[in-house]
Parts: sequence; structure tokens; C-alpha cells
Amino acid sequence: MREHWIDGHLDLAYLAVNGRDMRAGVPDDAPHALTLPALREGGVRVALGTIFTELGGPATEAVAYRDSDDLDGAHRAGLVQLEWYEAMERAGEVAIVRTRGDLARALRGDGPMGVVILMECADPIRSPDEVAWWVARGLRVVGLSWGHGSRYAGGNARVGGLSPIGRRMVEALDAAGVLHDASHLSRAAFDDLFAATSTRVIASHSNAQALLPASERHLTDAQIAAIRERDGWIGLNLYGRFLADGRRATLEDCVAHALHVARIVGGGRVGLGSDLDGGFGRESLPAEIQSPAQYARLLDALEGAGFAHLAGEGWRRGYAHANLARVLEASLPA
Repeated sequence: MREHWIDGHLDLAYLAVNGRDMRAGVPDDAPHALTLPALREGGVRVALGTIFTELGGPATEAVAYRDSDDLDGAHRAGLVQLEWYEAMERAGEVAIVRTRGDLARALRGDGPMGVVILMECADPIRSPDEVAWWVARGLRVVGLSWGHGSRYAGGNARVGGLSPIGRRMVEALDAAGVLHDASHLSRAAFDDLFAATSTRVIASHSNAQALLPASERHLTDAQIAAIRERDGWIGLNLYGRFLADGRRATLEDCVAHALHVARIVGGGRVGLGSDLDGGFGRESLPAEIQSPAQYARLLDALEGAGFAHLAGEGWRRGYAHANLARVLEASLPA
């Protein structure tokens, strides 16, 4: 029986507002891999769909805003993506996951694919007082910063910890029951977040820094252990540059990162956060995983590498969806 999936990180709205027809199929010779039909074909029943905004990005892009002082610009860039998810829900293409019941229905396959809305960089939230408004619209997971940083926190490409307003933002997110995503935080911001909150934390799309030592983008072993202590979850990123250095990534590289992370965090706290062609094409994916329909190859490769010894019985179901479902169930409102 083929496992169904939760994909922990997909830039669905970003791709849509930048011109991709997310309701179309994907021809075999297409340069991209990700659309809604492709996800359904691959058995993806739930995705953490992002609101991704790009600080300092090209003014022609709907997701871009000037800088962290451009509060209204960042808000507009985030809102246009939220509105796309809402439009897709009205069209019956997706169901926004707001509650545990919504998650359970989506995992059963009762209706369209479920989308848990994840904000990748919190700048669209103009102040901590606005958190409740976003949560009422469906926001359930937040990463305080993208790589370039935000007014709330440093990013993996910009040094700095939490700002004073960032600490207030953490308090507001905690009060609203929003799950934290640490994938793009700077080292200092990661440490500050863990000092500022006692709640569960995930890294939706992060690999092992120990295997790519030059990359600030990945998690150190100490950070992986910190997520373990919070009973969090870590998703494997399929972007080739985050799997291998200077060559085409392979399924073997995926297995190496997954095993390294699981040996520290535990086999029940890992899964897939593919980031599938979010700003890159099929040529930047592992050669053996060119579409969601090929996600099962990852499970087969992990089985061959002895992953069951780390995770125990039922590990395939856990890796594909149940590990992340457990964390989401604990954070979503009843």
C-alpha cells in the first residue's frame, strides 16, 4: 500500500502569484515539478503551504517588498498569497487546515488536499498586535525570518538575534498557539528563540550542517538536539545545493542527511519538507526524485539503509506523514 504524505514546506502561493498555473498538470518535459495535480498524483494529502515574501526583491515581483521598514509593502506581499489560498479553497482545490478536525479529514482523503499556512518570514505581520488577525485568516506556523532577515530576527544570511519587537512577536505567537519554524534563523536568532519560548519548534525544510560544513543554511548537531528536546520535527529539503556540494544531488545524499538528522533527533521526529522547486527547477532536484509521484523512492532508499532500526515499526507511515501530523495535532486548535 502506497503511503500518503505531508510535505512540510511548499511555496505554492509564491509560484502561483509569479505566474505558474498551479491547477495544470505537469508534462514530462516541463522544467518544473510542482502543481496541485502533481501533488495529488504523488499522494500528498497535506502540505505546509508558505506565504513567502522577499525582502529587497525585484519590484516587479508580487512577493517583494523594499525593506523591513516597509510595513505596508510586506503586508501586501503576504496578503496576496493568503488570498490565493483562500481563492483555491473556494474553488475546491485545497482546504485550509485551521483545526485538528480539518487535519484529520485531509489525512483521510476526505475532500481536497489540506494546506497548513506557514509564513516564511514574519515581516507581513506589521506588529505583534496583528497576529490574531492573521491567525483568524488561517495562519498556523511562522518562521520569524527568511535568510535575509526581518525586523524581528536575523536570518541565515544576515547575522543578529531577536530584536526587541521580535521578542514581543514570540510572545504574541505563543499566546495565539502558533507553531515556530526555525529553518531560516541565524545561529543567534535560533538560540534567542529557544530562550524566549518553551513551546515546540520545527525546522520545516533543513538538512544537516555536519554534511555540508560551509553552509549556514543548515542545522548544527546542537540545534538538531535542541529541537529534539522540544519534541519538534525536521523536514528534509530536496534542493540539490542543500544536499551535495559541486555536483548533482542523488537519492544517496537524501538518505545521508535523513539518517544523520534522525540519529540525533530520533526517527519519530523527521519527515519531508521538500521545498520542491520553490524558485528552482527540476535540474536542481535529486536525479531520482523529479516529482511528488517519486517521493516513495525516498522511503525505499531509507529502508535499504536500515532506517527502521532508528524509528521502529511503522516508520514508513511516520516518515511520510504521521510524525509531522503528531506535532500539528498538538499545536492546532480543537
